[in-house]
Amino acid sequence: MAYETIRCEQRGKVALITYDRQERRNAWNVPMYREIVAAIEAANADDGVGAIVITNDGPVFCSGVDFKAPPEEKDPVTGVRPNVATLSMAPDDSWIHLIQRSKPVICAINGAAIGAGITQILAADIRVGSRSSTYAFPFTSLGLMPEIGATALLPQLIGLGRALDLCMTAGKVDADEALRIGLITRVFEDAVLVDEAVALAERLAGFPAFTLKKTKDLIYANAVEDDINAYLGRETEAFVELYRVNKAARAAMADKV
Repeated sequence: MAYETIRCEQRGKVALITYDRQERRNAWNVPMYREIVAAIEAANADDGVGAIVITNDGPVFCSGVDFKAPPEEKDPVTGVRPNVATLSMAPDDSWIHLIQRSKPVICAINGAAIGAGITQILAADIRVGSRSSTYAFPFTSLGLMPEIGATALLPQLIGLGRALDLCMTAGKVDADEALRIGLITRVFEDAVLVDEAVALAERLAGFPAFTLKKTKDLIYANAVEDDINAYLGRETEAFVELYRVNKAARAAMADKV
């Protein structure tokens, strides 16, 4: 597939998706959102890909939603004009659903992440930033509010108090503060951010895919579960399934000897 707003390449077992709509500071419009989704789905369908890195060139990771984008054509079935909000927050087919069902996803933030530029990274499995990266929550100052699941995901990552503070005061933090509060988990020098993110993704891609998938699924399912029997039950089922998969893999290897 030919892309107009992003670039895609494969480095080893890593699919590298780079935002490349710099004339609009990588702001999401509908075509860009659809291209990103298509690239992620293509990576998920490729047996040669074990992990995905999403990053950017230039001084801005993503400046949010492109409110100056021309309106899309109406959907012939629903008669509704699609927009980034309706697509990224669609029931059962949202951005969060996409990332959570995907292979491991790392967001590598270079420069400024603003508005939806931040809320989109919250669903990623791992978030790393460049030394010069910044994270701005301008919603209330613009008469807007956090979206793409941020009102649930942000408190889970950084705590209720910090989430309220940043979102209600239209706050902004630098890389060191983002690391301290848990918004991102690693900081790299600007010049090596992408290489370090790809190396981290390559490490993940070297692990058994089934084990990674089950670990990811369990953490997401159990993170907000308060029923002890429920989360222990999910883990038990996963261990039984893991044993069966490993047993089958061992048997297949033995047949080849």
